[in-house]
Amino acid sequence: MFTTNHFIWLGAIAVFIATALIVIKKLHTSHRTVGKITMILLIILKTFHVALSMKESEYGGFVLSQTQLSFHLCSIMIYTVIFTNIIKNEKVIATLKSFMVPCLFIGAAMALLIPTEGADFTRPRVWQYMLIHGTLVFYGIYLAAIERVDLSLKAYVTNLKLLVCITLIAFLMNSVLEQYQTNFLFLRVPPMDNLPLLNLNNGWYVYFLTLTAIACLLTFLVQLPFMLWNKRAEKAKLSNAEE
Repeated sequence: MFTTNHFIWLGAIAVFIATALIVIKKLHTSHRTVGKITMILLIILKTFHVALSMKESEYGGFVLSQTQLSFHLCSIMIYTVIFTNIIKNEKVIATLKSFMVPCLFIGAAMALLIPTEGADFTRPRVWQYMLIHGTLVFYGIYLAAIERVDLSLKAYVTNLKLLVCITLIAFLMNSVLEQYQTNFLFLRVPPMDNLPLLNLNNGWYVYFLTLTAIACLLTFLVQLPFMLWNKRAEKAKLSNAEE
């Protein structure tokens, strides 16, 4: 964490995101096209992840390692991106896109800052890990800054409800797969040792409440600038109408 390799990865991903956003603005690429390209890229990277996570089963053949099942937040977001690009219900799409923004800003960005796979350039899994989370951060920024999805106070409440649902599912899967020491959403133990705040120094209940509070606070902070911007835009619109 925060080694020379890690800083190089972060710099390279920042350049990738900035370049992609500039190209999209220059070419006036449609939201649908950006969504489709992002979906295809994520499918390729996820397929690579599955290939790297296969293990031989004692009952024959190969299976996916239980710890690599798609119940982490970022993995769920990959399927959410795919889902929003194949369904036609605009209301559901709008709700899910609003939900993706804080999840991608927080979850994927935190994954880049706390690289659980390390930062070794010679390991294929590190490349997959960094690229997939970099792509997710890019899409979160795109949805908020360019597509400008709904990030109102009402959307914040809805997002918290969806987070509760995902947390319950992850907790259930951690319980079912306890023998494999799964740690989906990092509900069981912190992602790394010796982290400030997110540690087990004061017991699991304090850790869980801290994790919950941080998730709610960060979600609010991500959406707050857009709430204020929307409020200012509404005031300006009302002023223009009165004139």
